[in-house]
Amino acid sequence: MSAKNTNHLSRRKFLGTSALGIAGITILPSFALNKKGAQGAMPSRLKKLIKISSYAHKEMIEDLSECSETRWLSKKVERSIPIYSGESIGNVTVSGRATLEVAKEMKHEGKSCICLTTNTEIENIQPRAGCGIEINLGKIDLSSYNRISAWVYPEAIGYQNFYFHFSIGNPGRSQLHAPCLLPNKWNHVTWEITDIERNAVERLTISPYLGGCPPEGLPTYKVYFGEISAEKVEADPEFGWNLNDRIAYCHSGYLPKMKKIAIAQHVTEARFKLCDVKNNVVFERFVRKIEHQSGIFYELDFSDFTTCGAYYLKVDNRQTKPFIIDEQALDESIWKSMNFLRLLRCGEDVAGVHSACHLNCKVIHPQTQATVPSFGGWHDAGDLSQFEICTAEMAQAILELAIKVKDKDNVLYDRLLEEGKVGISWLLRTRFGDGLRALAVSYGMWRNNVLQPDNESIRRSVGENGPFENFLAAVACAVAAGVYKETDAIFADWCLRAAEEDFAFAKEGYQKGIYSRRWGTNVDSQVCGAAALAAAELYALTGKEEYGSMGAQYAKTILACQKSDYPDWKIPIRGFFYEDPAHTKMLTYEHRGHEQSPVHGLARLYELLPNHPDRNKWKEGLELYREYTYKTCELAPLYHLLPAHVYELGKLNMERFSIGANNAERAHNDLQEQVKAGMKLSDDAYLRIFPAAARRGFHATQLSKAKAVSIVGRALNDPKLIQIAMNQVEWVLGKNPFASSTMYGEGYNYHPLYVAFSRQMVGSLPVGIKTRGNADLPYWPVMNNAVYKEIWGHTTGKYLFVLADVI
Repeated sequence: MSAKNTNHLSRRKFLGTSALGIAGITILPSFALNKKGAQGAMPSRLKKLIKISSYAHKEMIEDLSECSETRWLSKKVERSIPIYSGESIGNVTVSGRATLEVAKEMKHEGKSCICLTTNTEIENIQPRAGCGIEINLGKIDLSSYNRISAWVYPEAIGYQNFYFHFSIGNPGRSQLHAPCLLPNKWNHVTWEITDIERNAVERLTISPYLGGCPPEGLPTYKVYFGEISAEKVEADPEFGWNLNDRIAYCHSGYLPKMKKIAIAQHVTEARFKLCDVKNNVVFERFVRKIEHQSGIFYELDFSDFTTCGAYYLKVDNRQTKPFIIDEQALDESIWKSMNFLRLLRCGEDVAGVHSACHLNCKVIHPQTQATVPSFGGWHDAGDLSQFEICTAEMAQAILELAIKVKDKDNVLYDRLLEEGKVGISWLLRTRFGDGLRALAVSYGMWRNNVLQPDNESIRRSVGENGPFENFLAAVACAVAAGVYKETDAIFADWCLRAAEEDFAFAKEGYQKGIYSRRWGTNVDSQVCGAAALAAAELYALTGKEEYGSMGAQYAKTILACQKSDYPDWKIPIRGFFYEDPAHTKMLTYEHRGHEQSPVHGLARLYELLPNHPDRNKWKEGLELYREYTYKTCELAPLYHLLPAHVYELGKLNMERFSIGANNAERAHNDLQEQVKAGMKLSDDAYLRIFPAAARRGFHATQLSKAKAVSIVGRALNDPKLIQIAMNQVEWVLGKNPFASSTMYGEGYNYHPLYVAFSRQMVGSLPVGIKTRGNADLPYWPVMNNAVYKEIWGHTTGKYLFVLADVI
């Protein structure tokens, strides 16, 4: 057996030696406690697959075994009142493309219900068609209740999922809950409304979102509504740092040689215990007290324990669920991420999700009127869009991770190469060859794939020329050229040619000041970071000195954008980046994250050009960023989070925030107040743990910064930085105040996510934990809505990007 195969099987020492394969899924029936072979019953989560084939299976689309929704539905209802019986339409009005009546045959629990009938065939209807019902509640006082419970039955042929908008609250203060419901069954919809003003609720609105009619579907769509109640339950904690009786830890597990820390509160015992799954105490240490402005916390540090196996933590009368310690502890999350991306694919049949989709969608060249097909790649998020920036970085991340695991696990390596090619192929197919390409594609609905000559909706995506986007494509295709040359020389050669061409287009476009309309004017530090990285990758492939020289020129701009001297602040910090060499605007992100870009370019040049005269300057820039990371982490130690950004009040670039032109002044004031809620560094400079933002949800910004830190850690051979990056992965996987893994189907207490057009997908990551109001505090409500709970391939790409450095 090859070394690669041996390493691939090493994880199975802890998962059992026999396996049952079902439709490409390997389910492991037993669990070994340690390398000496002691056997124990395998905990339910650890019965999950560790290998997923290249096609999807229905069991990987929805997993309620450890989902918080299962827990929510089992909560004890302390009291309830019906707010709508479902038996009459007397106080219900219908809107949009629908009719409403009392159902003639359908009943819920023996009682009558109402039926809304609509039609999903909306592809050629402008403006977009919608429908819904509004239930008049008078001005009912629901302040004594904190949850809504509704029964809904969507009836249709040929659909995997529907999603709805439920809205309730006082006039002008209502909030939206957007769950996905399965067709042809009664769905019990519940959501907690603790944070909604509700002492004078006039109406409840319910809108079945019309998502178009796929080829396999029929357009007639009926929705039955049964009883709706307000309930009082013990509400989930949603806001702030406090854990109460929960223990925050990484649900997937820990690598043996890295830090292994959990966090708890209200601890009375002096010592905690680490136990194996046979309940034997294998390690014991004193808890470590951490005083914070939010309260007293305790760290349970078992870093000194390195024996591989399955364990749980115990302190007082509390204990965690099982996790593993192993070099491959995070591999399961990688396989599930690959499953998620497989389910996101566009333009092909995906079992349990959709048939081949969007085959009639194109991108048009604004000058020549030439078109290229836009299908392929991955749907970006719940809204069925796709963006070149995200696809390029996702493909690059997958291939970098493939390079990392190549000599360890050939099965995973092949799977990563397969998925990476999906993104690279889309980048190649959607370029016009003159600098213009598909940058932003929005499908918006399922379509029937019929190409109508008078259907202009298929041509609404217009090609653009974006220097940052072309540099990213050059990077991704250059990495692909190196990776695929052994297995597909023709494809690799195509990638190299495209990478060199796109680099030239990007260079010219940046010199001319061209930028894409969606993302705004060029960010010098970000664009030059991508340019330096692209130049470095092309130098590595071709050996052409010109690429090294151009990379060095871009590096000069990157370093000019970095704060290299100490400001005159009460707490002086340096090493962060501005957008521009003149330092007029801060480099900050609120939604997408690209903070890794400047240091990635510097680090790759530093690695590839050991004799370049500027190499020490590049190293100094990396060392400055390390200093910045160390300093800001010292100022915000709780949960070992990387703080988001340093902000100077006079240097916010409003172009980078998701605001409308009509709300610019109000948004500016709101952002200023958010900044001031951070840690004060001077009269006009602040440090925030989470970004100041209009569009909230911060996994991508956090993980892009983690990638920056891991890049610097790798370049400077600094294990402390690698650990800081790993800490951010652990936050995503459960070491957070909500003790919630945010990857659906991985770990425990994962929330159902905003999937919109699809069913819940195992391995999906959302936009991320957000904030509320101006407070610099985490907020993860039960209520499901965009964008914070929206599935997002960009987040998955950033997650895999970090793993490429830390595993």
